[in-house]
Amino acid sequence: MNAFPSRESYEKFSQKLREQQHKPGLYLVATPIGNIFDISLRALYILGISERIFAEDTRRSRKLLNFYGIKTPLISCREHNEDDFSVLSEIREGGVYSLISDAGTPLISDPGYRLVNRCLERRTDVFPIPGPSSAVAGLIASGLPTDRFLFQGFLPAKSSARRTDLKELKEIRATLVFFESPGRVLQTLEDMLEIFGERRCCICREITKIFEEFRRGNLSEMIHRFSETEPIGEFVLVIEGNNGKAVDEAAGLFELAELLKTETLKSAVDRIARKYGLSRKKAYEKALQIKGEIR
Repeated sequence: MNAFPSRESYEKFSQKLREQQHKPGLYLVATPIGNIFDISLRALYILGISERIFAEDTRRSRKLLNFYGIKTPLISCREHNEDDFSVLSEIREGGVYSLISDAGTPLISDPGYRLVNRCLERRTDVFPIPGPSSAVAGLIASGLPTDRFLFQGFLPAKSSARRTDLKELKEIRATLVFFESPGRVLQTLEDMLEIFGERRCCICREITKIFEEFRRGNLSEMIHRFSETEPIGEFVLVIEGNNGKAVDEAAGLFELAELLKTETLKSAVDRIARKYGLSRKKAYEKALQIKGEIR
């Protein structure tokens, strides 16, 4: 069975697109985050009729445009120059222009915010062309609640600043979505376990790419996983929000003391942190104190 539309269907689609009234202005066009076919027909059409395309990385974007036979000139638009006069001067009244990022939806942890605001100040209309977003893709595949979520993006690289941000997020009753680099993902997960306590999570790696992977479990399991296997690729971390259940710390510490009579310190701490949502650091410190008392 042929799953692709016929030539006649493509011609019909093309005709319908040409009949649409595309207003002049700046179009924010979402592009593939991995699989090059994850792009809409409307996105391709707008990119094709644009006078200029503003791109975060012109060399990377040109590969995408070449694949689809789009010859529109590219203009570099990075965070340091997006509100420069030289960029704004390219946008003339009555023209159609596009903004794309390296991958996904523009402005989501990518440049474009200042350019959009400069356009609005000049009364240039701005339109979205929706499409791929790794944050939303990770969320909907996570198995965690999707009715309320908070997109945090990248946490600070410095440990102290990262931990401060996590403490502010601790009480939020919504699924939390983060971006993270492979070099920091383990440290971030460890900080989350210490500050949030044990929570369900989904670690998404290389979404829509060849080595796409979704690992679902709890924070301590993911820490164990990435302690043994070097993190590689681009990560989206989807973390369970505060579910409103009070942590029964007293009951957890009492059970910890009982477990330490028959289990190793690490095993007892891991089990109690997971069961009661206690900070693993606090449980570990209490376990050392209990072990000292037992001796």
